[in-house]
Amino acid sequence: MKIPKYIEFHNQTNSVLSRFLKEAEPLEGCAILIGQKKTTSTDHKKNFWEIKRIWKCCNIWGKQESRLVSQTQSTFSEQTNLQLSKKNRFEIDPKDQIAAQKWARQNNLEILCCAHSHPLGQNIPSEIDLFWHSPPGLMVISNKKGNLKAWWIKNKFSFHKVKIQISSLT
Repeated sequence: MKIPKYIEFHNQTNSVLSRFLKEAEPLEGCAILIGQKKTTSTDHKKNFWEIKRIWKCCNIWGKQESRLVSQTQSTFSEQTNLQLSKKNRFEIDPKDQIAAQKWARQNNLEILCCAHSHPLGQNIPSEIDLFWHSPPGLMVISNKKGNLKAWWIKNKFSFHKVKIQISSLT
């Protein structure tokens, strides 16, 4: 997978994402980002990802349908005193994933990545985020103030920041 030089939010999708993730406080919010992988017209080697749609998702962490709770509890509870809950963990409802994928295909777009909030911490990938992310890939994280940062996750131990640009088609 090619690393994007930057991601570009279109027509206030950055504001929609920030507001939605902030509304979930004090819990972690989550969303799927839908758009297209593109190259610039001036330099075809510079690829970027265009975010055109925010698919709002339900955080099912800890609910009966959650599949990650017991695996994560056993992995991280022994290493730290961290109490895992929806305040520091998220799991996107599979129904939301399927609906987003179906909508994206019908609209000639693709799922680019997921986004989530860290209402209690910084907007950098946590140890748990890195553990559950399937690298390589992009992750967008919002902090308590609603500020977004994008991260390219190379593997479970290596990540770097990806530039965010805002674009309006009007």
